[in-house]
Amino acid sequence: MTRYQIGFLAILFLSGCGDNSGVGPTFPVTGTITINGQPLIAQTAMVLFKPDASRGNLGHFDPAGALDGQGHYVLSTAGKTGAPPGWYKVVVTATATDVSVPPGKRRDHPHPKSLVAAKYGQAATTALSVEVVESPAAGAYDLKLTQ
Repeated sequence: MTRYQIGFLAILFLSGCGDNSGVGPTFPVTGTITINGQPLIAQTAMVLFKPDASRGNLGHFDPAGALDGQGHYVLSTAGKTGAPPGWYKVVVTATATDVSVPPGKRRDHPHPKSLVAAKYGQAATTALSVEVVESPAAGAYDLKLTQ
């Protein structure tokens, strides 16, 4: 084998050792979600970044993360930590199980109660948007919700 053939084979081999998720590069995205100035704490809470095509993000992946007991989240995309760069609409959902039963009523199953305003629960209605960048300012991914 010539050194050109060896070089070509090395390039082919190395190109197959990269990321197979199709996501491309991702940057760390972590933040805190507050509602009326207090950390959002819920039995189930999720943050979802939807690519914002109107601002040039034509990505096919929705980075997502769950909130911990302090209102903090860390995003991941298709198994990779972080999110691809670009603008996103931010969707936040949080529920608690409502176990209270009004007088005179019988409830067989607990029903989830939303802890955030409905406008945050859909990309079409949320006012939250974020640009994921390589070197964000401190607190760039903190989200402040109102009820």
